[in-house]
Amino acid sequence: MAHIKSINSVSLGKVLGLMYMILSLVFSPFFFLIAAQTTSVSGAAVVLFIIVFYGIMGVIAGLLIGIIYNFIAGRFGGIELEIEAS
Repeated sequence: MAHIKSINSVSLGKVLGLMYMILSLVFSPFFFLIAAQTTSVSGAAVVLFIIVFYGIMGVIAGLLIGIIYNFIAGRFGGIELEIEAS
């Protein structure tokens, strides 16, 4: 059994930021269609804003999750993982 005792918050922030940006790219066609029909703002501008916004929020969320996880894991123990060598 292995334990995750600490997470590098900056590393987690980078990874989650990129993951959120990729997810926003997947869903951006839906945002584009909704924006094109409901607002006077260009659909492309809305999609660009959402992609950047999701990326920034991913970084912030990753930093906060890492900090909170390290605080909790230091007091109550980390996440237990069972790892098998292949």
